[in-house]
Amino acid sequence: MTLLEKSVRNLAEALETLESKLDDKLEDLSASQDAIDAAKRQAVAARKQTDHASRGVAAAISDIKAMLADDEDRKRGSDESG
Repeated sequence: MTLLEKSVRNLAEALETLESKLDDKLEDLSASQDAIDAAKRQAVAARKQTDHASRGVAAAISDIKAMLADDEDRKRGSDESG
């Protein structure tokens, strides 16, 4: 086998190795993109749940304030009549 033939064979093997590494890297990048997309979906879902929960907490606080105001009004009424 001549030097040129050996060089061509080495080049072919190097190209195959490079192609294999590129394929592996593309698979890794694809998996990373899938993970990024999943994280974005989870963030959107978490944002919706947080919004729903904050509305519930706001409603509960409003109800508690109303109950405290009613209780305060009753105390004033009983103090004035007593």
